[in-house]
Amino acid sequence: MTAPVGVHALIEHLVRHPEERGLVKTDPDALFARFEVAEDARPVLRAGSRDELSAMGVHGNYVIKWLIWSGRPTLPFFAMSHFFDRRL
Repeated sequence: MTAPVGVHALIEHLVRHPEERGLVKTDPDALFARFEVAEDARPVLRAGSRDELSAMGVHGNYVIKWLIWSGRPTLPFFAMSHFFDRRL
C-alpha cells in the first residue's frame, strides 16, 4: 500500500526543516493543507497508532518520526518488572 498523497512529502520536509516540527502539535492542519494531505488520512495522522499509520502505507521510519514529533509513544510500554520477573 502507498501512503496517501502528501504524507511522505510532509514528513520529508520536516526532516529537512526541524524548526517546523512544532507545527505537528500546534497546527497540524496548516501542514496538512500545505502538503495537500487527503482529508481521510488526517485523523490517522492526528491520533492513529503505529499500526494504523503503517496500515495506511506510511514508511516505518516515517511512522516513528511522526509519532515522536506528535508526542505519542512509538512502542508499547510495559513495566520493567516484566523483564526482571521473567529472568527468575
